[in-house]
Amino acid sequence: MMKKLVILLLALTSCSLFKSNENYPDIPGKLVFSAKDDGGTSQIFTMNANGPDLRKLTNFGPEGGAGNPSWSPDGTQIVFENYTGATTLGPYLYVMDADGNNMRPLKKRQSESVRALIGSAPAWSPDGTKIAYQVCTNCELGGSDYEIMVVEVAGEDYDPDQTYAITDHPASDTHPTWSPDGQQIAFVSNREYLKEGGTDIYLTEFEHENIIRVTTTGSAGRQLWSAIGQKLIYWSENNLYKLNLADKQPQLISFNADKETGFRPLALIRNEERILLHVFNYQNPNREESLQVFNSSEKELIPIYSNERFNGADWFIPNEN
Repeated sequence: MMKKLVILLLALTSCSLFKSNENYPDIPGKLVFSAKDDGGTSQIFTMNANGPDLRKLTNFGPEGGAGNPSWSPDGTQIVFENYTGATTLGPYLYVMDADGNNMRPLKKRQSESVRALIGSAPAWSPDGTKIAYQVCTNCELGGSDYEIMVVEVAGEDYDPDQTYAITDHPASDTHPTWSPDGQQIAFVSNREYLKEGGTDIYLTEFEHENIIRVTTTGSAGRQLWSAIGQKLIYWSENNLYKLNLADKQPQLISFNADKETGFRPLALIRNEERILLHVFNYQNPNREESLQVFNSSEKELIPIYSNERFNGADWFIPNEN
């Protein structure tokens, strides 16, 4: 079975757009993702999770682009990275309606040199009132000290009283994700591997400074929260694991891909059963990449869409958020 899955995974990485398939009519919701357009610029797209209704929401020129989109909990808005005019400080955080209209900075800044809030990897809180993101504090000096920040969504102008530093460490703290109750944020950090280059997953409570390390592999990341108890789904050494936070004992839930095939989890249905994956080829970076849904209960991969390059995706499911 495992061998067949790996062969299937390799075959599907070169697939083009798959329309709605009667064999998979139960894939609910909508995807938002960043992929390259015909001109090679990363744009934001949406489509139904079972394939049809592909829509391009942004039209940035080659000097810009967009990445790492995240749905608001009610599915009406999308926050994303805007690279137009970005410097070594990083991209700007923008927001738009779900149909691409009303595009604007998440927070406007009065400074002429910095016109919007700088940050990346935005993640909307479950109650819709806040957005967590990462920002580099010394990248303009050639460093890589990323910190996790949270900003309140209300208001158009930047207000320092509405922005909170969640981490403060010389390491690189990145990729924040909210717990379903909005009380905790999981993030990835190299704080135990500043010289070796490894990463683990950490937890922090939004209103407190207590930080807990929950993995010790040195290769963990891309964590997703499950609504079934206190559990995380995460990637480590090209495998997927489920981690019960009560005992911190990881459980393998996926399969071993071969050395050429890589994947990263992007989003999941809250019951843990289906996981959106970004699938690519380690050995041939010019080969098409794909978005696929992995059904963990049936050990089945369902191809959704392929493109030259993806840069983040999110999955909105009504009544799931």
